This record gives sequence, structure tokens and C-alpha cells, in this order.
Amino acid sequence: MFPPSTFPTMSLGSPAILTSNTSSQQQPPPPPPANVNSVLTAIRNSSSPNNTIRHPSERVLQQWSDTYLHHHTCNYLTSLLYIIDWESSTAGGGNAAGVVEESSRLMAAILFKNCVPKAFSVPIDSLLEGITTNDNDTNALRVFIDQLRHERNVIRQTLPNLLFRARTDSSNNNDKTLMLHLQLALSNIALFDFPTGWPTLLEELMHVVKNGSGGATAIRGDNDTGMIMIVRVRAIQALRMCLSSIRHRKIVVQKGRCGGRRGGGGRQQQQHPMMDMRHLESMIGKAVHERKEVHRMACNIFNGLAEGIVQHAQLAVTGGSSSSGVGQEGDAACTAWQMECKLATQYIKCMTEVIPMLEIEQVVHSDPRVPAVRSLLDNLTQICEAVKAYPFGSTPSTLMGVSSIHQQEMTIQMDKLYRATLTCCMNSMKYQPQLFATQITAVLPSVVEPILTLDEAELQSMPVKRLIVMTSFIQMVLQCALYDERRKDRLGSKNAVLSMLMGRKGGAAGGNDESSDGSNPNNDPAVIAARETVTALLAEGTIERLIECIVGKFLMLHPDEVEEWESDPEGRYETDLAEEAMLDAASPRHCGGALLMTLMNVETDRVAKTLLDLTQRVFQQLPQDDVNSMLSREACYRALELCHNSMIAKGKRRLNFSDWFQAELLPILQTELAENSPVAMRAMQARAVTLTQAYACSLKGEEFDAAFQSIAKLMAAPDLVTALCASRCIDYLAILSVQERESGEDSPQLLAVRSHSVFALGNAFALANRAESEECLRVILMCVSALVEANGVYLEPVLQAIAEQLPPLWERAGDSVPIHSCLLSVLTHLIMKMGYSTVENSHVQAVLFPLLDYCTDINVVNRAETLLEDGLRLWLVTLLSSRVATMGSKLTSMLPRLEMILRSGLEPHLSLKVLQFNSILLGKQVVEPLGDFLRELLVTLTSRVHVKAKGNGDEMEDDGGNGGVGSKEKDVGTMRDAIAALSFADILMQLFPDLAYNISSPAIGKVISYICSGSENGQRLSVTMPLLEVTLSAFGRMVWINPNSFEEVFTQQNTDPSQREMKIVALVKTWLGVVTSVSLATMISKKAQTIRFIDQKGTALSLCSAICRSPTLSRVAGADIVEFTRQLLEVEARGNISTETIVEVACGATRQVVGDGPLGDAASMTAEMLKLDPLLTVSLKEALDNAEKAVAMSSSQNSIM
Repeated sequence: MFPPSTFPTMSLGSPAILTSNTSSQQQPPPPPPANVNSVLTAIRNSSSPNNTIRHPSERVLQQWSDTYLHHHTCNYLTSLLYIIDWESSTAGGGNAAGVVEESSRLMAAILFKNCVPKAFSVPIDSLLEGITTNDNDTNALRVFIDQLRHERNVIRQTLPNLLFRARTDSSNNNDKTLMLHLQLALSNIALFDFPTGWPTLLEELMHVVKNGSGGATAIRGDNDTGMIMIVRVRAIQALRMCLSSIRHRKIVVQKGRCGGRRGGGGRQQQQHPMMDMRHLESMIGKAVHERKEVHRMACNIFNGLAEGIVQHAQLAVTGGSSSSGVGQEGDAACTAWQMECKLATQYIKCMTEVIPMLEIEQVVHSDPRVPAVRSLLDNLTQICEAVKAYPFGSTPSTLMGVSSIHQQEMTIQMDKLYRATLTCCMNSMKYQPQLFATQITAVLPSVVEPILTLDEAELQSMPVKRLIVMTSFIQMVLQCALYDERRKDRLGSKNAVLSMLMGRKGGAAGGNDESSDGSNPNNDPAVIAARETVTALLAEGTIERLIECIVGKFLMLHPDEVEEWESDPEGRYETDLAEEAMLDAASPRHCGGALLMTLMNVETDRVAKTLLDLTQRVFQQLPQDDVNSMLSREACYRALELCHNSMIAKGKRRLNFSDWFQAELLPILQTELAENSPVAMRAMQARAVTLTQAYACSLKGEEFDAAFQSIAKLMAAPDLVTALCASRCIDYLAILSVQERESGEDSPQLLAVRSHSVFALGNAFALANRAESEECLRVILMCVSALVEANGVYLEPVLQAIAEQLPPLWERAGDSVPIHSCLLSVLTHLIMKMGYSTVENSHVQAVLFPLLDYCTDINVVNRAETLLEDGLRLWLVTLLSSRVATMGSKLTSMLPRLEMILRSGLEPHLSLKVLQFNSILLGKQVVEPLGDFLRELLVTLTSRVHVKAKGNGDEMEDDGGNGGVGSKEKDVGTMRDAIAALSFADILMQLFPDLAYNISSPAIGKVISYICSGSENGQRLSVTMPLLEVTLSAFGRMVWINPNSFEEVFTQQNTDPSQREMKIVALVKTWLGVVTSVSLATMISKKAQTIRFIDQKGTALSLCSAICRSPTLSRVAGADIVEFTRQLLEVEARGNISTETIVEVACGATRQVVGDGPLGDAASMTAEMLKLDPLLTVSLKEALDNAEKAVAMSSSQNSIM
């Protein structure tokens, strides 16, 4: 028999709270009734500086929004609209008519806009499905649905009135912010309500745009043409937002509900149809049809928009006005013309949203809408031609006498019109490339011409937005397969699934087949002409000229940037050279770079050769000491840096960087420049640093050493921009050297880094004292962190010097989240790499514990969202590297903070791990006071597994990612939290069996009950393998402590004996299947095989102990368990797996990364705990013998019966 300690003779009790029904989550209490007075009072109080007044008001406003459909209460949205309507006699009470302050109206508009998606996202038809009987709940639902219909109708009538009614108080006409939120609210309504709820929305808006009034939105003071124009502009802006919402509406696929119970948090038991491509068409067919119908109805305003574009663009260019006032002069004429410009621009922006929704089929010649679209595109081309000049040529004669109209104003308005037109052309090209091909011959040369002909100063005087649109247009032309002569034979190879998603029948479109209807685009004369135009752009001589213009006019430093380099070096670095700035597209330099990379992708070899020839020509032919020559070299280096991926990609190295680095770049890096050296020379050196970083993978061992040494030296350069670039490069090179370690051996790159790291660290800390901005200090600290990562214990001799630099950096951090995050990274690497000597250093402690206190103080606003996770990771690393004798008191002093974090429910996957290692180091007294709380916490965290979500999981999300009502429950944890909770429960029972059993068993029992609940009728549960593995491991530990708990879990489910036995059999088969499954990694790794054996041994011992206590288990599954244990015993004998081997592998006390320092007491304590763990040390032979006896006894009893 097993020793008494192995199988306790007295049951510790059944898993607690197993019979409670947690599937029914409690609804939050309903908020107070919403009316105008209560809502207005809450809005006013929410801006109070007094927390006792503000916080309750904020909570009730949030309740009204969150529970709008939960508690079947209306009036909240209409109350907000009354408050927004400053003329309402209801707002503010009967005696306070018209005195609602602007701030309250604005807050009401914001709340209204934010609540609209929640209120309109649920169709009324879906609520009607809940009406099945005539009970009281159903009657209440009927009343609520009627109220909801009424409120939505009121909103549809009132919101346009607020938007399009002119005000008598001119100050309200300028309240653009409030009107913007109302326009956004209307677009949110369009997202859900068009066309089913509000089919005439777009037509009503078009009517207001054309006439300035309509129906219920009549304007008071119709003779005021200025008011009419303001309303028209406001209406077309709202129309554009609504079209954008409709266009970007997501396709919502309703999941099938064919048979089977729902479970697992509202998930389907059967495999989702999306996983089977054979069901794709039937699944999405309805959704695609509905989308096409919505788009068709939205395109009903196409003709009106096309007419408006022509009318208002002509008036904008000629200086006319469509307003009813005749003979306007002076400022009135100026305002009317400006409104015409706005209308023209907005008309085109609306058309930009409509064009993608046209969905003209591939056979363009047979579509009746094609003539209208061709006419529109012709008009857009004419507008581009009319307004392309920058600065605009001349002021129209109708505006000559207006003093407020001058050349600059004309240029600004025409530039906006040009950008809108070119953007509309891009959308036309993207969605209707064959139709737009006619315009390529005219539009493309007009866009390319300024880049080729204007000098640098003229080109850079253009607004950045204009340059971005121009270069984006050229990029889209180059990327369009239809306009590429070389890709014309591949036009027919379209993806059949994508064609289906677009609602088309076939996977091929066009291709080379000669079609009887002439649909082959390769035969379209317009497409042929477009290809010839693009080919001419890429012809020899032209493409080289274009590349030179991009390098010289876009990428070269401009005079103002050179001045900024001198006056504000940190600003210059952050603007153009920082890591974040490299991704910034809103600058002429980066849009030129994007165009260059597009050319590189289209004509890789030719562009690469052109760049290399240009770089060589600049280096050889221009004077070396000339400022312009150095700026040109810097621009060429920048171009090569941008195109570095293509230069060494596709199996072909177009640049021999190793030789070029030795010949040209290394001398630049080794040049010692003074503070008064020319800026151009310093800029060239900084660019050489970033270029070396881009091609660092191409450096050989000796070259890498020379590069690292030279760039580390540049961290002390007098030029701050160069020093910061060097710091970021050293960061990259250090991490790269770690990644290039092969088979545990140090690479030449890593040895080079380590040989110069002390010097580099000294320069880094010196540079930190020079830097002032947050971004620059962050870059330097990340460099320090990378150097520590690459060196580990090799920095032990200078640990004291590193530690002494940390307190001043902590003092400088202030409230900066990035700096604190970097300090966390530096300390984490120091402690992980050097062990307890770092933790026990007084200078490190001067930063470590204040930093932990700062980052884990969840009472500070936003602290939990920004730094808590990283702070908990540092806390965990500190525990792993601490010795109790020296750090016990400090670790104990931090326990109250840990309890606060645990009770808040923040980051439980980390906070539980921190509690686990505190328990290992400090003992049972850490957990005992938290027993009751931890029991409830584990149940809550694992509720993600066994609590059904209230939504059906199919709701469409709005743009903010908020699902429909009931799609998420705040008290249901994430799957990651559930796994963390079960893992903690397992370890806790391993540490303190008696105490931990009462804490852990309720959560484990509920998850096991859920898993077993799907075992009937062959149903499948949505339980992931990681969750299943950790659950079964924890359940095995629970069964080992109390073998009776196995049967008690099933007894408390109140099922009949036959079903109970079926569940037991299914669970055992699942359990044995999980622990015997072998992955490829397990088959090739001896250590992985040992870890798998540990899991299998624990399973075998737990189930054998349960057999000895449970006659039912012994009878229905005993034979399978005995056979599994017998086979496992043979594996143990063949593999000669000793207890010492098992403990060593399970402990994980030895680290795999070379250079790590010694761990703290946690490693040795874990090893001692494992040596005493019965699931690792008890004999499998003894367990098998007792299990066989129990099975034999059960069989004999059955035979007697």
C-alpha cells in the first residue's frame, strides 16, 4: 500500500461552491430615470472640481449610456438632444429657457454621439424575436420596443433640425466643435440605420445641400444668403461623413445555428463554417447581397453629386456664386466665393466615397452607368488641369475689386480643390481602373511635370499635403497591374474567393481570352494608351531623371533643416532621424522616399543601378569639401538607406556593402569632427551611421568590429544629432549580435560588442547627461539596456559604475512614462543578467524599489494602463534574483501593494506569479490571510471558461471596437487569466497542499464540470489545448490531495448514474489523450520528453489514487488507467529516468542563456520543494500494484452482483 501521507484517510471536503450557478451573471442595478432635468444636472455636476459631486455624476452618465438597452429605458438620447437645442423651452427647466451654457451643450453633443452606436446597433427586429409569450416580461418588452421606435423617429427628425437650422445668434454659427459632434452622430446613425431604418437619409441631405432647407429643416431668415450657404456646407460635410460610414460598414456574417446546445461562453459547439471553405459561399452570400443593396441605394445620389461638382467647381474657378444674392460686393462676395470653394471641395470628397460603392462589373461596356462615370472622370481631369498651377495664376475678374481676396487666398482654395480632385482620381483608379485609363494620358504627366521641372525651392514651397497626394497618385499608377505592360498577361488570375467576396461570379476577369462582348481590357484603346504613358515614364532617361529629382528635391536637407540642425539638434533628430520619425508619412521627405521605394519595387535593377551610379558620380565628380556636395552625398545615402531591403533582397545583392563600407563609409565614421565643423559634414556623418545600421547584416566579423568601435566613439561626438544616431545604432548592433549566436557559441559580432561595451556604456551615460528631451533620453536608455543584454555577467566589473548612474536618471524621469519604461527595461536586464549581486547593490536599490513603488501605484490615474505590467515583470525578476537573508524585509514590505493589485483584478497573469514566488521565498504566511479572497478570485478568473456570455457573439463592432450590447461581461476574465489562475492553483497545491486545496478546488471543480458537461452526445467544447492541459494538471494535483474529489465533482452535478459514468469515461479518455499526445518538438528533444514524462507520471499517480477510493472510476475506467500506468512504467525503465533527473528538469534552475548570473533563493527552494513532491518521487510500480488490486476487487464485486 501507499504510505499514509500519500492517500489521506480523511476527506478534506468536496470542492466548495460547485453547486452555485455562476452562469447567470447579475445585472448592474438600473440607473435613475433619464429626463432633461436629471441629465442636465448630471452633465453640469460632471464638470465640478469637487470629486464627491463629479464622480457620482460621471457614473450615472456612464450607466445611462451602458444600460440603454439592458433595462429597457429610453429618453436618454432625446434628453440630450433637448439640452443641445439651446432654444428648447424644456432645457434647464421651465424657468431656465435658453440658458443652457455652451459647455453643457457641447458635453451633451459628445455624449449623444458616443451613445448612438450602442442605441442603434441593435435592430428592432432582433428585439422582436424575444417576444414569444404573453407574460409580464414580454409585455414590458413590447412597450419598450414601441418607445424605442418613437425615440428613434424623434432623433431622425430632431437631429437634422439642430444641424441645419440657422441661428439668430451669430456666435452659435461658429460653434464648429458642437456641429462636428452632431455630424459624427448622424454618420454613426447612418452606419446602422441606412437603408432599413432611414432609407431617405442621403436624399434628404442632398436636398439640403442643394437648397439650404427642406421639409422639417427649414431655415429661419431665408433671405440671409450667408446663412443658407453655411447650412449647405454643413449639410454636405455631414453627407460625406455618412457616405464614409456606409462605405466602411463591415460585412456581418451570421453564424449558423444548426442543432446542438450552445455553450462555452456563447460559442458554437460544432466547427465554425468559416473553417470550411466549402461553406464559404453559402455563409457569406446573404451578407454580400445586403452590402451590394446598401451600396446601390447609396449610389442613387451619384448624378446629383456629379452635377454639383461641375457647377460649383466652375464657380470656384471663375469667382462666381450660386447663392440667390445678385450683385454681391466686397466681403459678401468674398464669403460667397469661399463657400463655393468649400462646396466644390466637399462635393468631390463625397464622390470619392461613392465611387468605391459603384461596383461596376468587369464587362464595363454593358453597364448603363458607364457613360455617367466617364463624363465624371472627364470633368475631374478638366478640374485638375484648371487648378494644377501652384501658386495659382491669377484672380478672377469677378473678384478683382475685393480687397480681402488676394493671391494667397486664391492659391489656398485652389490647392484644396486640386487635392480633393486628385484624391478622387486615385479612388477612381483603384476601383475602376479600366474606366480611368482614359484620363491617365492627361493626369499623370500633369502630376509628374512639376517634380521634373520645378526647382527645389518652388517644389518645397508647396503644402506637404499636396506633395503627399501627388506622389501617392504616381505610386498608385505604378502599382496598378492594368497599366503595366509586363503584367497584362496576369490580369485573369484573380482569386476566386475574393471575387466571391466582391459578389462576382467568376474568379477570372479579362485575361487574354478574346471575349465576344469585347470585355478584354487588353484590347481597350484607353488601357493601351495608359500603358504607353506609364512605359514612357519608366523609359530610359526619364526614370533616371525622376530618381535624381526625388533625391535632390525631396531627400536632400533644406536650408531650414540645416538651420534647425544647428539651433535645435534634438528637435532635428526627433523630426527626421528618430525611429518614430522614419515612419512618419506627413513630410515631403518621407512621401518622396515612399515614391522612390515604389519605383524600386517596380524597376528594382534599374533603380538600384541608377542610385549607385548617382552616389558614385556625386562622390567622384563634386568637390569633397563643398557644402552642396556633402548635402548631395547625404541625400544619396538616405536613398540607399530607404531602399536597403530591395538592394539585398530576392536572392541578389545589388550592392556590395562590405567593400563600399571599407572604401567610403568607414573613413567618414572615423573622421573626428569639431563642434564648429560644417553642418553638411556632420549630417553626412550621421547619415553614414544610419546607413551602416540599415546594412549591418552584411558586415563581416572584422568590419562589424570596426563599425561598432567607430560608432561607439561617435556617441561622444560634439554633434548631438550624430551622437543620438550612434546611440540608436549601437542599440541595434548589440541586439543583432545576440540574435546571431549559433548553437550556444558566441559569434564574432557578439565578441566585438563585448570588447567595446564598457567604452560604449561610458559614452552612453555621458550622452544622457547632454540630452534633454524625453525621446532622446529614451533612445539612450534603450541602448544601455541592449548593451547589458549582450554582455550579462561580463559587465560584473563595472556593475558599481553602472549602478551609480541610475539614481540621477531616476530623478530626471519625473512623470514621463517612456523614461520609466526604459528604466524598467534597464533594471530588468541588469537583474536577469547579473543575478542577486545587482539586486543587493545599494545604488540599484536606490532606484529599484522607488521605481517599483511608482509603477505599481494603481491609485494614480492611468498608472495601471501604462506601467503596471512592466512593473510587475521587474518585480518578478527581482524575486527570482533575491536572497531571503538580505532581501526578505524589503520583499515583505511590498506585500500590501501586491494585495491591492490582486484585489483590483489588474494584470492577474502577472500578479499571481508574483504572489507565487513571494510564497516560495517567504512561506505560507503570504497566502494564509488572502485565502478567502483568492478562492473567489480564482473562480472569477476561470469564469471565462464556464460562464456563458450574454451576447450571441455575432454583433457588429463599431469603429471603436465596441461590440453590441451584452457581447462582453466585465466579470468574465480572459483566457490568459484563466490559464494563469489554474497554473497558480496547481503550484499553490504543490507548495501548501492542505491550505491550497480549499483555495483552489472550487475553481478547478467548476472548470472540470464544464468540460464534462460537453461530453454528452458527442458535443465539442471550445476549450483550447493550453487551457485543457493546465486544467487537467491542476485537477490531478487536486485528486492526489483528496482522491475522493474525483467522484465528488460528478456527484454534485445532479445527473443520473448512467450519465455520470459516461462523463467519467469521457474525461479519463480526454485526460489520457492529452498527456500522451506528442509533438515534433517533444520527439526531437530529450528534455521535452522528460517534461512530458513528468506530466504523464503525475496523471498516472493521481488516477491510480482515485481508483483506490472510487469504485465507480475503478469499474468504468480502471482498466484503461492501469494499462496507461503499466506502459508508463515500461517507459521509465527503458529510459532509466531517475528521480534526480526528473527534479532537475522540472526545477528549471539552470538558465539557458550564456552569461546570466546566479539566481536567488527561489531556485534552490523550488528544487527542494520538487524533491519532496510525491507526484515526482512516489514509485509508479507501487501505484500500479495498488491500482490493479482495486480494479480486480471491483471486477470481482461486479461478477458477484
